[in-house]
Amino acid sequence: MSVAPRFGLWVAASAPATSANLGPGFDALGLALDWRESVYCALERSGLDVGVSGPGAGQVPRNEANLAVRAARAVLTAAGMPRLGLRLRQRLALPVGRGLGSSAAAVAAGLVGANRLLGDPLTQDELLALGTCIEDHPDNVAPALLGGFCAACVAAEGAAGAQRRVLAVRLEPPALAAIVAIPDRPLPTHLARQALPHQVAFGDAVANVQRVALLVAAVAAGRMDVLGEATVDRLHQPYRASLVPGLGACIQGALAAGALGAFLSGAGPSVLALVPRDGPDAEVVARALGSGVRGMGGGLVRRLELSARGAWVEPGVLPGEDA
Repeated sequence: MSVAPRFGLWVAASAPATSANLGPGFDALGLALDWRESVYCALERSGLDVGVSGPGAGQVPRNEANLAVRAARAVLTAAGMPRLGLRLRQRLALPVGRGLGSSAAAVAAGLVGANRLLGDPLTQDELLALGTCIEDHPDNVAPALLGGFCAACVAAEGAAGAQRRVLAVRLEPPALAAIVAIPDRPLPTHLARQALPHQVAFGDAVANVQRVALLVAAVAAGRMDVLGEATVDRLHQPYRASLVPGLGACIQGALAAGALGAFLSGAGPSVLALVPRDGPDAEVVARALGSGVRGMGGGLVRRLELSARGAWVEPGVLPGEDA
């Protein structure tokens, strides 16, 4: 591993929003969306200097608990330079706690930014493994790093003490757009996970396996006509519905308005509907989701393109010190 730290240089790292699960693909499937988080990074000899600005900045720590900092530290440690210092400026764009991958975007940006400042010693697979350790599961961090439509899993353990691998396969995103209903009130991921049972009925597990297989095959083959059935879930959405009042009506309203598929985005509470990119149904679906999100207590509706591009880095300039 060749490491060449670059001091006194800022890089601008960017990573996309993501929607995880896509209905039945719990902790396994994710899709990158064209709405990006930015993190500016620089290396120092020692210390930590963090600034955060943008919507929800007050909710984001400015110390070692910051997710972008944790990701950058993981890269430094893996490259054998854990004692180097960091300067970091995080520009928030994605809503926090809405199921659109804000944490995975921060992690992905921190990973690629720190890696570039060291001369890119870590491979994409190594970055994915580090990001999954921070996020605990790969469904958001894989598309945040790779872009597109991703299926990912943590490999079964090998020899005792061996580092576990994360396997991800990326497909080009289908020619669709996403209409997203984003409620005003967040839903912390840990609360959404607490709502899940420890065991599920065998029939529900089989139903989800069938639909995950159908969904992946549909994206690979361009069979968008089966998305309505392929995005049906029986493992997590029914148990989270009590935490997202109006969820069922919002999803059914989107489908009735012409959405090809609709589902809880990640842990929620946002609802994402897929529509043809150039089709006439997008505005009708958006109005239906607008009605749905009002029934969920209020929020906004936004159209997002699917993103083929994952996290990327380019030379940056020192951002303004207003953070």
